[in-house]
Amino acid sequence: MTRFFISQSQIPSLGEFCLDGENGRHGAKVLRLRPGEEVVLCDGECGEWLCTVKENQGERLLLLITGSAKSKAEPDMHITLCQCLPKGDKLETVTQKAVELGAYEIWPVVSRYCVTKWDAKTEARKLARLQKISLEAAMQSGRGIVPKVLAPAALEDALRSASARGDLAFLYEKATRPFYEGIRGLSSRVFVFVGPEGGFAPEEAALAQELGARMLSLGPRILRTETAAIAALSGIALDPMFVPEGYCAD
Repeated sequence: MTRFFISQSQIPSLGEFCLDGENGRHGAKVLRLRPGEEVVLCDGECGEWLCTVKENQGERLLLLITGSAKSKAEPDMHITLCQCLPKGDKLETVTQKAVELGAYEIWPVVSRYCVTKWDAKTEARKLARLQKISLEAAMQSGRGIVPKVLAPAALEDALRSASARGDLAFLYEKATRPFYEGIRGLSSRVFVFVGPEGGFAPEEAALAQELGARMLSLGPRILRTETAAIAALSGIALDPMFVPEGYCAD
């Protein structure tokens, strides 16, 4: 079912609603939604409104709101994926898959072995692009929120900030603690750190451990950075202890 994210203040509890702007044009001209088809309006805060298309007006849709509910798609855990900047467009793939797998935020991080560097002009453009990818992935995967893509931070700053706010899961190729064992007992606020193509430097791993991070291994094989991120989030998303029934995190 097609989903559109829109401000909660714009959605009436019942009755007719005119979906215009970019959402309206997309639904009317690209998707060519017809009277009788159902769509969902989302407020980005886990509120959902079931609607039926009443009329396709060419540039917008006239909808009839038939009911409301809380999203059942959000996990019982806020996971921030702290992804060290990879080369090329890999961060776009990571962002898309992270949203599909339930990440609450994506936080680009700059570590010692990062090859990619963003200047001020590049950062603004790339963040806008990644946020759009997050929105599209949230719509496609039925999310109740649109995960934010945060501005890049130095690894040390990210580690110190994260350690004050939640649990740290640090994926490190020299770690010996198995991933599935290590994620047991995590709190509802978790920061997952994934290194760049060259991995983490020993001193970076030492700082993470000093700050209380769980040093976790994804197995004996060396995974690509984008694969490691997807594997870790998949492991958490598919673990029964983190899959709620009808829960939407605040």
